[in-house]
Parts: sequence; structure tokens; C-alpha cells
Amino acid sequence: MLAAPGRDFETWHDLCHFVASVYKGRLTLIADGVNTYTSFGPAAFLFFPILSNMLPFHRSTRCSFSSFGLLPLLVTLLPPAALVAAQAGNDLSWVLFDREQFDGNTVLDAKGDVQLFWKTGDEYSTYGIASRSGGYLALGFSETGAMTGADIAVGYKDSAGNFVLENRYAAGFTAPNLSNDQKNNIRLKEGDQKNGVTAFVFEKKNKADCLQNQVDVTKDSWQWFIYSFSGENTFGIHEAGKKGKKYVKLGTTKTISVNEIRDVDDAKEFTIVQPEITIPTAETAYCYTLHKLPAGKKNFILSERPSSSSKLLHHLVVYSCYGLPEEAKAMVGQEPNCDYENFSNPCNGFVTEWAPGMAGRTFEPGFGKPFGSDSFEYVMLEIHYNNPEGLEDEKDSSGYTFLYNDKQVETEIGTLTLGDLQVTGWSLEPGKEIVARTTVCTPECTKRWPSDGITAFSVFFHMHQRGRNQRVQIIRDGREVNALSSIRSFEYGYQYSKNLGEVKLLPGDRLITTCEFDTSEDREPVPGGLASKEEMCFAWVDYYPANKVLACTQVDMGQAPGSPLNGTAALCLEANGDSADSVFPSESLTAPFQRLPASGNTCAAPATAGGANSSTSPALAASPTSSASSAFSSLYRALFTIAAPLALTIILALQFF
Repeated sequence: MLAAPGRDFETWHDLCHFVASVYKGRLTLIADGVNTYTSFGPAAFLFFPILSNMLPFHRSTRCSFSSFGLLPLLVTLLPPAALVAAQAGNDLSWVLFDREQFDGNTVLDAKGDVQLFWKTGDEYSTYGIASRSGGYLALGFSETGAMTGADIAVGYKDSAGNFVLENRYAAGFTAPNLSNDQKNNIRLKEGDQKNGVTAFVFEKKNKADCLQNQVDVTKDSWQWFIYSFSGENTFGIHEAGKKGKKYVKLGTTKTISVNEIRDVDDAKEFTIVQPEITIPTAETAYCYTLHKLPAGKKNFILSERPSSSSKLLHHLVVYSCYGLPEEAKAMVGQEPNCDYENFSNPCNGFVTEWAPGMAGRTFEPGFGKPFGSDSFEYVMLEIHYNNPEGLEDEKDSSGYTFLYNDKQVETEIGTLTLGDLQVTGWSLEPGKEIVARTTVCTPECTKRWPSDGITAFSVFFHMHQRGRNQRVQIIRDGREVNALSSIRSFEYGYQYSKNLGEVKLLPGDRLITTCEFDTSEDREPVPGGLASKEEMCFAWVDYYPANKVLACTQVDMGQAPGSPLNGTAALCLEANGDSADSVFPSESLTAPFQRLPASGNTCAAPATAGGANSSTSPALAASPTSSASSAFSSLYRALFTIAAPLALTIILALQFF
């Protein structure tokens, strides 16, 4: 299936799907949300190189004529219906700046009226945004997809006719304030507003000088963008239908997973779903159901698709069950067990999760999560409901659908649990803007990894309503190296699996997980616990190659009566491991280490309102490159309109070859 015109089409995987669909004689084109099917036989495979150079692919994935050894004259055989469908909704001549200066492009809204362009660089990256609107246009860089913490570029025309760019920062779901730095973080290159279009080009610093009101931006991975536009030039509350967000892949490095639901070739599916229940009226409820997975020695999960059917849903977690006792297996097919205070979950591995703000996830070809008789054959579905108003007669039957097959993948994926597995038995000091909770994964546990280490590629951070910031530090040989990952301005309603690129972790590394909470409005200590009004601190790290270590953290042995260990001990949980080896003393829990120098603390004096804090630009002139490109595109359209009858005749004749 070919992606909709103007939308992302960035990987060779997508390109190969397209070749295969053409070769099979059925090309699916999507234009403005309408499917147009064109059947034209195997001979059309010859036209793929031409089509690939005309359609809006990311330039890094275009195919040249020479790569297939074909003659440009074959272009006259392209089916007109396919051409028309491909071009529908893809005319970007209305964009006011030169599009050729960028390496990437994606559409941000459903209609194709808001277009984002980018070209990444070492210190600064360049972005262009254009909208079919006659007022202000805003593009925000966000860590979570939420407005809170977003670093925003706002472009508009002032009363004097000058195009103005302001750098603003959103401290919450309120009107963003002018950022202190109006010169270095974001720099206007050009901008204009005419003919019902607002468009501007600017540079954004990749590494923030002041993380109080700026955001670090990736240059070779996935980045959250938020946007808004208006018919008025006065920046204010965004109207419904004139704002949105999108997770966009920048750069060219291949990632292991994408936070999208995608089709997978040669995949089967299985679903685990909780039978419909009436949600308890208690404020907090956890319900558990056990599920038997498809049979086989080794299968691989390729895509994860959550389904939620209640507004009271707090989260879903799927746990893997290793060495499950026979008596526990009797839970399969039974009604959900919602007596969570008296239920002990026997499953301690981690498969996947869903929380508000998350979508499904698909792994790239060659990667998969193993399951089967070689690893685990049962999973426990945990569903947490939050019902503070005690609503009655609320129904739910949420669950997960997985795409899988039994074909051996090149790389097997595992998940490592970091953070506070005990959940209860600790509390946060009230009345503090920032109060931290820290747990340590010790070297004694990471030495159980393969000798050449593991590679982390995504992390899912999880806290509750008071959560603000979270990070995982890597300590190697007594020194802090680059952080595994961090997140600022955490928003409970905007959680997701954060792509890391690829971060190498070595045996003997110490991992420190820190969660920071805001208890400034609390008057009593805030306990750790399962309820939404309590707090949690978890980080689930996806990595490869999979190994037996499921969790690495610390535990308070004061909560384990009769234990020979006192105080805090290290915990290393392994699949089918000996429980006697899982808890042990470790000096690494409190050992000092050399920290990296702090960054992001160079903050300018507070900004004040007015033009002095804004950048201005004269009106954009039409660029020769852009004009030439439009003329060339028009010539193509004219050529194929004339050649359409001849092309159809030839294609029909070729069907009989």
C-alpha cells in the first residue's frame, strides 16, 4: 500500500511493499482519504522507477532509472488512473518558500493544509511550516506530544505588515509565555502571509541552552511536534480543529519500532481481551485475566494493538508468565479477578503496556518479541480502572491484539523493568515542588547480560499525576556516561514509548532510575501505591538481544519479615531463575560516582512583551527553484493528460502477454 500523498513514506520496507503490490497487479493509492484501486497486471512492474520519481517519496528512498536499467520512454505507459490518484491533494505549489532546501516533509493535519519540512544539522536544524490559514501559525517541539513543556515558534504578521517570529514556552495547558531567549534558540530565516497562506522558515538549536523554557530536539530519531493555526493574527486560544500533534521521524537512521499500527506481511493475529465487566465503583480497581498464547516452540510478536473501551481506564499491562504453577493455569477462561488487594500476580515478566496518550506499536522487519514453549506460553492481562466519582453501570472489555508469526527473526527483543517494583512502603514529602525517588540496578545483575552487552532502543516512563521529570543514568567504571534517556514535563495523559536510537549497555553497568514529583499542593505524605492518587516510578526498557534478566532494581527488606538481609538489597529477577539468587547485598546501591557536567542551565534574563523580543522578516519572494519545480510538474501533468488514451490501450494489450 502506498502512503497517502504528502504523508511519510520513508523506509525501504514501505518501498518493497509497494513494488510487491505493483508486481501482483494491484496498486492501492490513497488520495484525501479515498482509496483508488488500479489493476494493471505484472507488466506495470516496469513502471515502478518512473512512478517512484514522480510521487512524493522522501528523497532518500527514491529509485533511479539506472537502478532498474529501464528507459525513460516507458513513462508513456504509466496508467493515467494511477497518476491522477497519486497527484490528488499533493499540489504543494501554495507553499510560499522553496521546498527544495529541505530533506524531509510530512503533512501534519488530516486535510493536508498544514505542511512541515525539515533539514537536520549539527548545531541547528532548519524547519519550514506552511498552513492554508490567514493568521498566526505555531509549531511546537514537545517531549511528550503535550502542550506542557513545549518550545514553540509562533509566526504572524503585525499591524505594520512585518512578519514576526516569537519563541514561546508552555509551562502548562495555559497561554505560552515569551521565552527568555529570543535570539539564539529559534532564529527566523524568512516568513510571509498572503493569499490565505502563512509560512515561515526558521532554525532551531538542537541542544537547549536553558531547559527551563527550551527543549532538546532530536536530529536522527522520532520527535513530537504540536501545531496550531488561526484566521487571526492575534495569538490566543486554539479553536477546535485547528490544532494537533504528530510523532515524526527525523534523519535517516533506521529505528527498531514505530508508535504506529502498521500491517505486517505473512502475519497471523491473536487477541487477549478481558470479558466484559461492570467496572467497580471503588476509586481504584485492578482486574486480572490469564490467557494462553498460540502454541509453538518459538513465535514472535511483530505488532502490538491495544483496544480500550472505557474512559475510566488507567492502564493496561501484559505480563509474561514463567514457570507458572499448574493450579494457576486454571485461571484461564475464568471471570476477571478484581479482588486485587488479595491477589498475588504470579507473572513477573513484561510484554507491553498501554496508558493514556499511547497508540499501537509495530517493530521493523527483522525484529520481534519471542514467546512459546521455549520462553513463556501464558500472559496475565492487568487492567487498572480509576473511578474517583464512583460511576455506576460502566462497562469495559479492553484488551490487546498482536500480530505474530513463527518465522525466526534476525533479532529478538526483550524488555527490562527498572524502577520501584515494590510500589508500596514508601512515601513522598508533601509541600515540595520537586521531590525525588531513586532506585538502582546494580552491576551484579547487569553482569548476567551477554558478554557483549545489550542495545536499548526505547523506554516507557511511567508515573502518576504528580510526576514531572524522569531519567535513567548509566554509570560505568565509577563515571556517569551519557544518560540512557530522560523526560521533562511528564504528562500523565501523554505517555508513549520513547525511541532512543540505539544505546549500548555493557555488563557491569549501573543504572540509576530517578522520578521527580511535584507535591506542592499536598499537605500529607504521598504514599507509593497502586491507586491513581498515589505514586509510582517505573521505566520499561526495550532492548536486543533478548536474555533472561527481566528486572533489575532494589528492594527494602524491611518489608520481608524473616529475611536474613537487613535494609536495602539488590534485586535481579531472571526468567525461570533461582529465587535464592535474585536478592543480594550490594555496595553499588550507595557507591559514589563522578557525574557529568550539568547542561541546559544557561538561561537568559526574563523576556518582556514587545517587538524587541521578536524576529522580523520581509515578505518572501518566489524562488526560482520552486517556480521551476512547479513548471516541471505542470509539464508532466500535461504530458500524461495527452498520453492517457494511448497508455490505457497499451496497458490493456499487455494484459494478454
